[in-house]
Amino acid sequence: MDTESASAEQAVAEQSNWILDFLSAIPSEIWVVLATAIVGLIGWFGKTGFDAWNQSRLPFKQDRDRYQAVMGAIEPQHLHYLKQTPMNSIGNRALDGIEDACEQLSRLATSQPGYLHQKLGSYEKELLASVGDLAEFLPYKLYPHHANGNLYTMYWDNFDEYSDEDQRRASEKQTEIMAKVDAVISAFETYRDYGNRLFADRLVKEKSDG
Repeated sequence: MDTESASAEQAVAEQSNWILDFLSAIPSEIWVVLATAIVGLIGWFGKTGFDAWNQSRLPFKQDRDRYQAVMGAIEPQHLHYLKQTPMNSIGNRALDGIEDACEQLSRLATSQPGYLHQKLGSYEKELLASVGDLAEFLPYKLYPHHANGNLYTMYWDNFDEYSDEDQRRASEKQTEIMAKVDAVISAFETYRDYGNRLFADRLVKEKSDG
């Protein structure tokens, strides 16, 4: 048994010596080249990984910038104002605000980079369509108030509050206006809530990833 163990140890030693002799026979220049290649390969993988991580943040920033611009273009109080104000004394500030929102959204749609998140983009299109519909509709249904140039009214010059027909027409007009206002509020809240969840989830993920 001792003889066999000694033979095995001698074989391992001889093999180790052969490997050492082989490695020592390799010129130092080759080791320098190999070390340089390994360092370069590690650096390449590191840069590739960093570039991929950085690129993954750019779509998030691009979409978030546009999302914030859209949110800044709309003042929800103007929409809720129409829901709560009598139709015979509507302030022009709210109407101007809705028209301004439509113009800003239209400019954003053409001047800002398109969404990389397609679902958020589709929600913005729905919002723009509903705001545009309301902004185009209101001037045909509201009239300047004779007593105050800063107010508008839903009622026409010869409106007769005792006429059933006029009351019916006014009710239909108010229903149309409220339906379009509700459509804008719904589109705005859908866009806002989806964007908030999307970007909050992304921020939480980035924070947890370090």
